[in-house]
Amino acid sequence: MAALSLLETTDTAAWDARLPQSPQATVYCSTPFLTALGGRYRLFEVRDGQRTVALLPLSEDATGERVVAMPFTPHQGLLFLHDAAAPNRQRVLDEFRIGELVAAELATRYREVRLSLSWQVQDLRPFLWHNYHEAEASHYSVSPRYTAVLDLRGLGEEDVALQARACRRQEARKAAGFELRDDIAVDEFLALYQLTFSRQDIALSDDTLACVRRIVEASLQGGWGRLAGCITPQGLAAATLFVYDHARAYYLLAANDPTQRNSGAATRLMFSNIVQAQRKGLAELDFVGVNSPARGDFKLSFNPALKLYFDLHHVRASA
Repeated sequence: MAALSLLETTDTAAWDARLPQSPQATVYCSTPFLTALGGRYRLFEVRDGQRTVALLPLSEDATGERVVAMPFTPHQGLLFLHDAAAPNRQRVLDEFRIGELVAAELATRYREVRLSLSWQVQDLRPFLWHNYHEAEASHYSVSPRYTAVLDLRGLGEEDVALQARACRRQEARKAAGFELRDDIAVDEFLALYQLTFSRQDIALSDDTLACVRRIVEASLQGGWGRLAGCITPQGLAAATLFVYDHARAYYLLAANDPTQRNSGAATRLMFSNIVQAQRKGLAELDFVGVNSPARGDFKLSFNPALKLYFDLHHVRASA
C-alpha cells in the first residue's frame, strides 16, 4: 500500500454497489437504511492511491462535531475491501494500516466518536494502540458486546425446529393453528410496539416512534424488509420487522401483546422468519444483540452462534 487517505464520497449508487464486496458490510451501512434513520450521515472511502480499500459510514450529530451511535444500528464501522487473491498475512497487514489511519483521522476530525464495529472486525490494535506511548493523550475505550448469528447454509427447513431448544418446539406446536400474515399495517405494528414497551414502564418518545415508522416504511417500500405477524383468536399477538441485505436477515424490531405472552405466537413467528430467510437464499440470520438476559435467552434458544463485537469511544483531549 502507498500513502492512504480518507476521503468523503457522495456517490451513493457506487457506495451501495460496493457493500457486497465487504465481509463487514451490513444493511445498516446501506444508504436506504441510513436515510431512513433521519439523521445526518457521511460516507468515507479509504483510498490507496486511486483504489478504494475500505468504506466508513459515519452518523453525525447536528453540529457535525461528533460521530454518534444511532438507534437500531448495532453494527456500522469499518468495511474492508480486499483483493480476493491476497494471502492472509497481507490482509492482516492491510487491515492494520487502514485501521491506524481511521483511528487517527477520527480522533483528529471529531470532538467525540462512538462507533460500533462489525463482529467480523477482529483486530482492534489500531484503536487500542492509538497514542500508545502518550499517557496523557486521548485514547479509545473499547466495550464488548454480543450478537447471535444463525448459519443458514446447508440447513434444511426441517432442521430449523430440530436444532432449537425443546421448549421452542413445544411452543411452535401449541401455536401451529394460528395465522401468519405478511400484510400487517404499519400503524397496527406501531400500536403493538408501544404496548410492548409500556408493559415495561417505558414511554417511547415521538422521535423514536417516527424513526421506527421511517425504517418500517422504507424497508417495505424498498423491498428489503418483511413486516409479519401471528394472529390468534384474540388478535395480533406478535409482530416482527426483519430487514435484509445481500447476505443476511436481521431481527430488527419485535412487538408482542403482553396478555398473549404464553401463546407461543412469538416462537411460531420466529420459525417463519428463519424459513423465509432460507428461502431467500441468505447465508445467515443475525438476531441483533444478546445483551440482556431474557431477550438474549430467547434468541439463543434457536441455536445461533455467539459473536463478539466492540463499541469504540473516543473523546478528544482538551487543548
